[in-house]
Amino acid sequence: MERKTLKKKILGIFCTLCLCICMASSSAIVYGADLDSCVDRIAEARYANISSYNTGLRLDGSMFKAHAAVYAKAKASISVTMTLQRQSGTRWSDVTSWFDSTTGYDLVLSKSYVAGTRGNYRVRAVYTVNGETITTYSSTVTY
Repeated sequence: MERKTLKKKILGIFCTLCLCICMASSSAIVYGADLDSCVDRIAEARYANISSYNTGLRLDGSMFKAHAAVYAKAKASISVTMTLQRQSGTRWSDVTSWFDSTTGYDLVLSKSYVAGTRGNYRVRAVYTVNGETITTYSSTVTY
């Protein structure tokens, strides 16, 4: 009877030790990386042609600065459609849109827009790399 109890205790201690080691090693990876590198790794694993991408919007005074960038894993046909959107109730309506395309390894599209109506704004970017398409959104900016 004591032998079974001793085996259970040893097994419990061993399992707890293994769990602690696993948690410590995985948390170092998650907490040690910044958000952009995590997103890049997800994009790399998920997409065949897209290495990474970045969609952003910021307000500089009364000027919106929109940014969309996509990076291909190999030389490819790349296009970007970037749309500035304004929130109307629960819907988002298009304010203006820009497009660019190229053949190469990356495409960066940066545009400015003078803010008019107050409200919440975001950028929607549609990236196409060798026929593979993804749609992303920036964080919301309030004017």
